[in-house]
Amino acid sequence: MEYVNFIALGCSIAAFALSLIACARIGKFVRATADTDWETLANLTGDIAALKRTCQTLNNRLNGMNKATIPQDQIIQQMIEHQNVEQIRRGG
Repeated sequence: MEYVNFIALGCSIAAFALSLIACARIGKFVRATADTDWETLANLTGDIAALKRTCQTLNNRLNGMNKATIPQDQIIQQMIEHQNVEQIRRGG
């Protein structure tokens, strides 16, 4: 039963250490963003929106290249049928 106490003590020490690391990271973030004003934040938001639109446009172009809306065989078959219809109309 004594090992349960040691496991609990180890877990509590690990939790305390992780909370100290989290506090240090939060403090570092606060110091890094201390001089950020609302105008800079608005500019960053606009830049992110422009990048998002660019990525979506690129993805749409790539998806269009990879996937045809009509299969190639069907296009060829329709072209052959169209040629046959024109030959009948011409009387040939």
